[in-house]
Amino acid sequence: MRTICIVVVAAALTVAVPATAQQPDAPKQSLSARIKQKYLERRTKFMLRVKDVYFAVGCKILAREAGIQALTSQDSYLAYIGDQTIVDTRDDEAARQAAMQEGLDRAAKPGECDYYRRHPEAAAAIKRAAADAAKP
Repeated sequence: MRTICIVVVAAALTVAVPATAQQPDAPKQSLSARIKQKYLERRTKFMLRVKDVYFAVGCKILAREAGIQALTSQDSYLAYIGDQTIVDTRDDEAARQAAMQEGLDRAAKPGECDYYRRHPEAAAAIKRAAADAAKP
């Protein structure tokens, strides 16, 4: 009886070990998938920047003429794709407008603009970024 148990356990281990050792390689991403992924990452960062800029505008940290057009222009994150765009960018303007409105709405909430009093370095950084973007 003991010998049979040992043989059954040994057989089970023999079958299980090779099965777990053979793991298929992860499929490589195609070039178009990598470009789309990079585009989506850059788009997400861009939309966050638009929200931050318009939050600063709503809190009167930045004036609307303070170079924010260069900071919130779609060209700033789409430039790397150029003529080889393989992603759908039709809804980008609507998303940019929504991000802009979110930033302004956040600034309109009572107490939200205190953020810049508690973090003067953030106010200085956004002013510096707008000044740098406004330079030709």
